[in-house]
Amino acid sequence: MNLLFARALLAVSFVTVPSQAAPIELGKQFFHKDWAAACDNTLSCEAVSLMNDSQDDSMPTISLSRASDAAGSVQIKISIAEPKGDRYRLLVDGRQIDNGMLAKGEFPIRLEGAAAMKLARAMGRGQKLIVRGADNVVLGQLGLNGSAAAFTHIDTVQNRAGTRNALFAKGKRALRAKTAPLPVISARRIGKQNIIPDAGAIVGLVEASDCVEASSGVTENSAYSLGKHEGTYQALVMLSCGSGAYNFSSAPFIGKSANGKKWSFAPARFDYLADGNPRKDGVNLLVNSSWDAENQQISSYAKGRGIGDCGSAETYVWDGAMFRLVLAYAMDECRGSTDWMTLWRAKVEFRD
Repeated sequence: MNLLFARALLAVSFVTVPSQAAPIELGKQFFHKDWAAACDNTLSCEAVSLMNDSQDDSMPTISLSRASDAAGSVQIKISIAEPKGDRYRLLVDGRQIDNGMLAKGEFPIRLEGAAAMKLARAMGRGQKLIVRGADNVVLGQLGLNGSAAAFTHIDTVQNRAGTRNALFAKGKRALRAKTAPLPVISARRIGKQNIIPDAGAIVGLVEASDCVEASSGVTENSAYSLGKHEGTYQALVMLSCGSGAYNFSSAPFIGKSANGKKWSFAPARFDYLADGNPRKDGVNLLVNSSWDAENQQISSYAKGRGIGDCGSAETYVWDGAMFRLVLAYAMDECRGSTDWMTLWRAKVEFRD
């Protein structure tokens, strides 16, 4: 199931457009056969294995990440449906590439540095990876069709193709790795004021909005203080505003008040939102959203289908005037991977 089709099914409830033209371009996703790859705005990259029609839920999943600096450190994580015993062996086309102790958690096999590079190059050349445990029992096996293309995509984006430092596309060319700076967002720290609109003001906002007919009954209306700036109280108000399968939409508004009693409201502004169609009331909807008061961040998480193996997610920080994108990740193909790829990152620096 392709994510674009899934979004079309839910279009009535949550598609949006940016509030204003945004100078933000997310990294692009790359798909080839049974692998995906993507690089974010700093040119740090990831590759992820995908399921095909002949594989089942017991297969392992592999996620490779590589930094964009000259050293380009490599990490590989491998999940196993049912880990058994305390040790593992990794074989590619029957040849042992690595062995060690199984760890606890979602990814019981983790490789870094030279060990990760060795496995990556073996996977790029190979056809099948098998994970064996104690007594040689098979813990999982995975076809490697498309891994070479995914690794070559990363090599090309980072300008490592044709160098000895490449994941797959090795050569003798001198290394001049490409990187890009991490954007820095300056955000005003929310003060200790805790003034928010009362229930009557929120009811009035609901009745004046398009959400009055779209309330899902699952997501409640809520309000959060955004502090006081230049004598004006500010608040974030989230209205329940529609739902689809496993996705619940909220409409964010910013309230302002000089005395904490009489409030005016306007749609919250964002420097970036996922592609979609404009709403006539100018409100941008967030999906499965949550507010993190400590970090002044709001998140949106739209699943392409119930198991969460595709979709897109964004996190924004309140900078004192609008919401600014600090993290975006996605997976456009619904093929078994819940390890979505990072497409955008930014650093937040708070000021008082």
